[in-house]
Amino acid sequence: MNKKRLRQWMAPFATATLILNTGYGILAPDAVASALSIERHNSNLTGLNTAQLHTKLATAQGRHVPVTSGTKVTTLTKGYGQNTYLNQMLKVMSSQMVTANIAPAEISNLTAIPTETTKVNLFWTNPSDINFDHIKVVNVTNDVYVDNIRSNSYMMSGLQPNTTYTFRVKTVNKSGDESLGTTIQAKTASVDGPVDKTPPGEVSGLTATNVGYNAFTVNYILPKDADLSQAIIYLNGKEVQRTTGTSYSFSGLIASTNYTVLVKTIDKSGNISGGISIPVTTSALTVDTVPEVTGASVTSVNNYSVTVSWTRPSGINTVSLYKDGQLVTDSTGSSYTFNNLSASQTYTFTIRSKRSTGALSSGVRLTATTDSTSSNSSEVSNLEVDSKSDTWIKITYDMPSKADKVKIYVDGDYEGTTSSESYKITDLREGRWYEIKVVTVNSNGRESSGVKISERTDSDGYYYYSSSSSSSSNYEKARDLMRIAENSLNASDWRSARDAISDLPSGTRKSDLLDRLEAIRNRAIGTSSSSSGTSSTTTTTSGTTSSYPNNAVSSYSTSFTLTPGAKSAYVDGRATTMAQAPRIINGATMVPLRFISERIGYEVNYEKATKKIILTRPTDGKQVVLQVKNSTLAVYELNNSRSYSTNITAPVIVNGYTLVPLRVISELSGYQVNYNTASKQITITK
Repeated sequence: MNKKRLRQWMAPFATATLILNTGYGILAPDAVASALSIERHNSNLTGLNTAQLHTKLATAQGRHVPVTSGTKVTTLTKGYGQNTYLNQMLKVMSSQMVTANIAPAEISNLTAIPTETTKVNLFWTNPSDINFDHIKVVNVTNDVYVDNIRSNSYMMSGLQPNTTYTFRVKTVNKSGDESLGTTIQAKTASVDGPVDKTPPGEVSGLTATNVGYNAFTVNYILPKDADLSQAIIYLNGKEVQRTTGTSYSFSGLIASTNYTVLVKTIDKSGNISGGISIPVTTSALTVDTVPEVTGASVTSVNNYSVTVSWTRPSGINTVSLYKDGQLVTDSTGSSYTFNNLSASQTYTFTIRSKRSTGALSSGVRLTATTDSTSSNSSEVSNLEVDSKSDTWIKITYDMPSKADKVKIYVDGDYEGTTSSESYKITDLREGRWYEIKVVTVNSNGRESSGVKISERTDSDGYYYYSSSSSSSSNYEKARDLMRIAENSLNASDWRSARDAISDLPSGTRKSDLLDRLEAIRNRAIGTSSSSSGTSSTTTTTSGTTSSYPNNAVSSYSTSFTLTPGAKSAYVDGRATTMAQAPRIINGATMVPLRFISERIGYEVNYEKATKKIILTRPTDGKQVVLQVKNSTLAVYELNNSRSYSTNITAPVIVNGYTLVPLRVISELSGYQVNYNTASKQITITK
């Protein structure tokens, strides 16, 4: 079985393999390939114990791995099937995991420039992996290598004129593990040919914009030389970037400091110009004293909620509200109710005035202790769906003795109040998921937190697609819903069409509908004020995993504009609203993971028990694994048999939404992330 076939065969095991990263190490796809290689090339595996199996696996991988002895595996006989053998190997390895040494990520932007008849200059960008140590360059043609290179360039000399060479540049971690490497070819100049010694022209129009206290951007125009290769950017005489672009943004600078930016050009023969430079001075770090709110007070206390009020000072339109030091929301009103609190618990609430520039006051603090549960009605029990159709759902439940009535909410919106132990929710859409919450209310008007359940209305297409006789009508129904979405550009209609189309069996007609649906996606979702996004959500109250399947359409948005503390955002230039605003936590900018990842083609799964998040993109086999309060990010490129890990600021959950550092977004798909200190905006572009 070749490796390509093996990776296809291993697809069902991908998630299970990733979950083996539990502190003992990560079992990469190549390790399993080696396991199969052992089975294929060794005819006598009968009676080998765990240690011997691990030793054979390590030998097949070309490395020494110390392992402990284990019980004998007597079922591995000659000719034993590969599938059964792999299952046995996975069981052995999951009990005694071999620590896999993971090489760092590959370099990027590899460039080779022949400078003379006997020399080739190599340039690249080093990876940002925390375990990256140095570079190893191999002249594949002559099998000559140079190790321990700690820069981003190397001059390969001693070559033959007019000869094509292949070079491989590998990354090496601190343990000595090497990556597969990135290759490039270059041909040295001919002895008889003229040697280009003329540098290219200089850049023009070099200017600095968006100058802040710790960042600025330079812009320039490249010369028209036919052999121009790149621009080289220097800051205070130190090279920082080689690029074919016409701008570069510096960050992490010091306020009120003079800097010199030098931009040189380099041609394909390696000739470098003298350069053009400009001075840039970062602005002073000023302190904006923002006036505080007045009259702040606690106006209402419940078992599970606290209401506070205030008066905004002149010139202040917005306040930021915090609970126990964590930002909850921004408000333009004069009061706010903090919900979903715990009974009999003391909370600290902070109200901070906020200018339009984003500057905040120190804040006014209030404390309040919620009431005890003894005065409140308890929750309903045995909440379940009694019956349903394509337009209604009927729920039943047992009311506690202290409850006077219940309030029904559907997708967060108030539906109705009843004293009965059943309720029929009508005027629903066919084939749609709904989240239903039942809140008890006692005779004093105090409300509980509520109990939730999720259910989907019936749909002919959803339940009967296995019947070939109904296939045509199901397609026509999905097509009609898609046409409605095209005409209305309404997010709700778009999601109804998406649900119906995704339930169709695979085929050309389904693909055609998906193409049309994708064409209207940004227009439909961009006009929605809903904070629920575009994903269908299934919540299982008794299970261990919440699954949030990706849209029927593969989403590949190319630009995002976000602002810390604000729920408003722009996706591909169109306004939308997020359910959770980005935040700056302990100096790190944290952004909502699901809002971005599902728009660039990832399926997101969250394990409640382990708080592990697994993102999978079927189009290229890439998987990203991270965990709440864990600073390790693991990336697996299954189609390339490549995996690596790196350190990040640990993800956190805020108001039920996972926030991750900006760096995770670039790790997902190579997106460029920038933070503009002047506008306080985050831009994420492809």
